Parts: sequence; structure tokens; C-alpha cells
Amino acid sequence: MGDVMENIDPENTLYRVGEVSHLVDVDPYVLRYWEKMFPQLKPKKDENGQRIYTQSDIDIVLRIKYLLYEERYTIAGAKKKLSNESEGKIAEPDSNLMIKLRDVKQMLQEVSAILDKE
Repeated sequence: MGDVMENIDPENTLYRVGEVSHLVDVDPYVLRYWEKMFPQLKPKKDENGQRIYTQSDIDIVLRIKYLLYEERYTIAGAKKKLSNESEGKIAEPDSNLMIKLRDVKQMLQEVSAILDKE
């Protein structure tokens, strides 16, 4: 039995939409919608027209899910982020993050000034 498992290549394993839906905990209709919205997600179809996902397709699905559900991106924002990532571009810095970093910098400068007086 160990020999069979050694011959399985996860990169070449193919999954149907129902299996992917179960694996990533997203309904099949959501996966079909994401295919329309995200050009990076293009699973192939078998001779019967059923979607066949590879591991790299599943990785893209998981990235989309993370951006939408965890990072709370809009569809448009997630689409732009994925596009930038696939092109190797660095996304524009988050304005909230930049404000927080400026506040931290200012606070550190104030602490430094206080320490210099002592």
C-alpha cells in the first residue's frame, strides 16, 4: 500500500468541482462565480464538460477565499491584488497601515526626545 501512495503526485491529481467545494468549504456556485470574476482561475473541462481542478487551481481558490473572507477585500480589490501578485508587482501600500506606521514613528521620535533630555 505504501507503494501506491508514493506514486501519487499531488500536482497532477485532478479534482472535480464538488471535491474542491468540499476541500475549501465553498459552495460550487461560488467557485463558478469566481471563475468568471478572476482570470487566474481557469480550471480545465473534461470530455463531458465538467470542471477539473489541479492543485494550482485549488491554491488560487484558497488565495481568493483568504482575500475575500479573511482580509475582507471586495471582489474588485481581490482581483487587483491577485493580478498584481501574478505579475510580480508590489501592491500599493494600505493607507491605514501607512497612517499607523506614521503614528508609531512619531511616538518613537517623542520617546527618543524624552530619553535624550535625561
